[in-house]
Amino acid sequence: MPVRWWCVVAGVGGMVLPTPARAVPSPLPPAAMTTVSPEPTPAPPPGDGRVVEGRYAGPEGTRAWRLYVPSAHAPGRALPLLVLLHGCTQDAADLARGTRMDEAAQAGGFLVLYPEQPASANPRKCWNWFDPAHQGPGGEPALLHALMTDVARQWGADPGRVHLAGISAGAAMATLLAVAYPAWVASLTTVAGIPWKGATTVGGALQVMQRGAGATMPGGEALLAAMGASARAFPVLVVHGEQDNVVAPVNGDETARQFVAWHDALRARGGGAPLAAVPPVEREDGGRVRRDAAWRGAEGTAWVRLVRIAGLGHAWGGGSPAGSFTDPAGPSVTALVADMVAGSAGATPSP
Repeated sequence: MPVRWWCVVAGVGGMVLPTPARAVPSPLPPAAMTTVSPEPTPAPPPGDGRVVEGRYAGPEGTRAWRLYVPSAHAPGRALPLLVLLHGCTQDAADLARGTRMDEAAQAGGFLVLYPEQPASANPRKCWNWFDPAHQGPGGEPALLHALMTDVARQWGADPGRVHLAGISAGAAMATLLAVAYPAWVASLTTVAGIPWKGATTVGGALQVMQRGAGATMPGGEALLAAMGASARAFPVLVVHGEQDNVVAPVNGDETARQFVAWHDALRARGGGAPLAAVPPVEREDGGRVRRDAAWRGAEGTAWVRLVRIAGLGHAWGGGSPAGSFTDPAGPSVTALVADMVAGSAGATPSP
């Protein structure tokens, strides 16, 4: 019997629902900052990077984190930082194993920060994306922003090259974080996620997972208003498996359309023309067919991209079986995310 996403809602909002033995990770449920960091784990052989684990503690709350530091890191050299958010039932180490993102970071010369959601914050370790208390600049987005800025400061990351990505619940929270703190975002990648504020209740989350947000999905002007004076353009990549029976693929389509509408609203504010849709491209990649759509500005920048992968379910494509909720068949989602980090280097062009 297939595992249904609603099982992950168990224990959230007073609902009591059966939980499968192996739940699916889902979109459910400066000086003042202090981080207590234990000693780094033993260094791998020379030439490789290292893993550091720590804990952020501040007025916003407390969360553990895991940081991969590539061998390219050196005092005075500001590297890009990728903030990668896990899904339900996962943790930082699990996500690192399954995505092999550390290896990509070593090859690409960027830091990877994996914040960790504890069971004390959500019984299934889900980021609470569906709760209005965590959908603006407060709650978990505020905590994550404080955590990542603190780690970026400690490790000398380039504040102009902070990239956000996540899978499932992590994708939903990455989207909320990007809208709440756009000045810190160089790019956003969502994998098996949902639109910004796609749901504001547990019941609404269930409906969105099954059918998408539909007419209730906030438009581009709503995103622009939520960003306020900090609004600025950044590229968005949406990745979704066409066989995802946990988060319906329509959610990927809606997320892409929502951010296209946001870009159009932002460009209109400056008198610019809306993004233009590029004819979709279909090709084989890693043994599967991927369908790429893109929306470009007049200057040629692909500000929003949608990659739909045939045959992929609710999983990280091209991942390692050493981690949960991965599919070894391609295309490699890790490579797509690493390309976003590399391709979005430096200042984001103005719309």
